[in-house]
Amino acid sequence: MKTLAVICALFIGTHAFFTAEQHDIANRLIQQCATEIGEEFREISAERFIEGNLGRRDDKFKCFVRCVLSKPGFIDAAGEVNKEILIEKLSKGNTREKAEMIAELCHKFDGTDACQKAFGLYECYQKNKSIL
Repeated sequence: MKTLAVICALFIGTHAFFTAEQHDIANRLIQQCATEIGEEFREISAERFIEGNLGRRDDKFKCFVRCVLSKPGFIDAAGEVNKEILIEKLSKGNTREKAEMIAELCHKFDGTDACQKAFGLYECYQKNKSIL
């Protein structure tokens, strides 16, 4: 897929990091995952997801995050982070050095399942995105 530069990129928390094309990609991924995970996610916009409100922590939301992060390859089916893809996507619009710093901080999480691990990546990114 193109450059999700991290829609989610994971996460990027401000619109300044995203091009119009990346916002479109993020919206499509979020809508695909909303359909897959359940109707209650229909109201989640790319902007809201990217803003990174960490208040919602239920299992269904964590699986929504897993869905969104797995589509561009940030995580695999087991919830393990693909550091190279993470660095590649985060490097779009940022320095590689900064992308590597985020990847190193946020590449491994304990969890009983892929959804918990994916949420760990999302949460870590949101807490450390100021590096970018």
